[in-house]
Amino acid sequence: MDEASVKDVKDITDVIGQFGHWQRTIFIVVFCLGLPAAWNHLIIAFYAPNVAHWCIPSEISGNFSQQSWGNVTWRRREGWQECRPPENLSSEKCDKWIYDHSFYSATIIEEWDLVCDRSFLVSLSQTIYMAGYIAGAVVLSQLSDRYGRRPVMLSSVFILFISGIVCAFSPNFTIFAITRFLIALGRCGLYITAFVLLMETVGPDYRTVLGIARDFGWATGYVMIPGIAWLIRNWFYMQLAITIPVLGLVSLWWILSESPRWLLTQGKLEEAETILKKAALINKRNVDNIKSDLEMLEASLQQNSTESRKKANIFDLLKSSNLRKKTVVICFCWFVNAFVFYGLSLNTNEIGGSPFLSFFIFGAVEFPAYIVSIFVVKYYGRRLPLMSAMVLGGLACIATIAVPEDLLWLRTTLSMLGKFCITSSYIVVYIFSAEIFPTVVRNVGVGASSTFARIGSAIAPFVKELGQATHLGVTFGLFGGLAIVSGLLALCLPETNKIVLPDTLEQGEQFGKKIGKIPSERELEKF
Repeated sequence: MDEASVKDVKDITDVIGQFGHWQRTIFIVVFCLGLPAAWNHLIIAFYAPNVAHWCIPSEISGNFSQQSWGNVTWRRREGWQECRPPENLSSEKCDKWIYDHSFYSATIIEEWDLVCDRSFLVSLSQTIYMAGYIAGAVVLSQLSDRYGRRPVMLSSVFILFISGIVCAFSPNFTIFAITRFLIALGRCGLYITAFVLLMETVGPDYRTVLGIARDFGWATGYVMIPGIAWLIRNWFYMQLAITIPVLGLVSLWWILSESPRWLLTQGKLEEAETILKKAALINKRNVDNIKSDLEMLEASLQQNSTESRKKANIFDLLKSSNLRKKTVVICFCWFVNAFVFYGLSLNTNEIGGSPFLSFFIFGAVEFPAYIVSIFVVKYYGRRLPLMSAMVLGGLACIATIAVPEDLLWLRTTLSMLGKFCITSSYIVVYIFSAEIFPTVVRNVGVGASSTFARIGSAIAPFVKELGQATHLGVTFGLFGGLAIVSGLLALCLPETNKIVLPDTLEQGEQFGKKIGKIPSERELEKF
């Protein structure tokens, strides 16, 4: 190769193209993975809806049939309560409940009597689910950086499918909670690893658009959930309906290849060469110089301490000051985004109006959020859009506090604005973290960030109990205050728009030391 050609090869996308048919296939797969990701993440809102129920003491429960309880007006007039017997009965303890079947034929609320002093178990089950996501972010992300993206994705498919089937047949709440933990584990390993694979195979000019566009799959799954619940109305069949399609994901083993960028950082040049040749042919690129191109890229990486790259782990993110600062800020942004996002998404019943319509609207608002984010992030970068979206979303949540309960339309509008902004910031922080962390710890870095997001989302289900115990304004004040603080902290991060991704820890530490200055490719090469 001549000298001019050598200088042009700075990234694997210079060899196979920034975006072609090969990368398009990966994008379509990642898009489709958003459907089961959203289903499993948010379906709990319809497994455990607000179902009317009435306390029946055991001393008289045998005298009442389900048909006897068809007249709601009669029950209320006679003083029947949700959690205690009427005053004219001797029993002081509720031993059984009768549930309203006017819409849902079966829910986990009725299945295991998750009402009254057991109602907190609904929030606990979602917290356990998020704990599974944390485990997936920590364990499977580390395995992905050690053994590759492809084997972790396929293993996650089997975990997701098997645990989903077992969940549907859970004989008790304990088994249900355990299988939900495993579902989250598989869902995390699959979705995050697929996202990292996409970011590692497309060029800088396409990372923004594709990183956001893949979330349209999530949003599509989101708006499908109330439709699934409306049509099926039975949690058992809902669970089967969102699990059986996962079996088709086994085909990923034949559709997807390993990340050539990861293979390169691991010194597996022959495997990387094979995949790059295949990708170049599919993208109609020249394959004659691929071997020499790889050797040059490998030589460039070797100049930055090969041993430290191969042994890099999550603790390396905290050893140097600049990487540590970026890691802490990114993790906090993820925590707040997830806390507010799921706090709003899982508590649509508390806003008022039809829960199906509210859920659909909160899902539909993500589509314009993605479209706007694509253009804003493309032209204004990552840092300022992240800050602006979080601060504006926080202000919208706080403004909701002052709205009277009878102005439902205004409360819904402000809540939607907050959801719109938080959705946008969630998109940006996802892309931000995938670009800030170097290749050798990218999956671990995104996984660590996602771990803090799961902590936030694990706390979010209990926000409903906090609002009921105090005031709804406390909930929205908490959402808004944290969002504003997080948005301001985002200003401490460097801009990453159209920057060559750092590969080694040394490059990751040097990148962005001067906040506000975007390093050129020549400057980045000096790292």
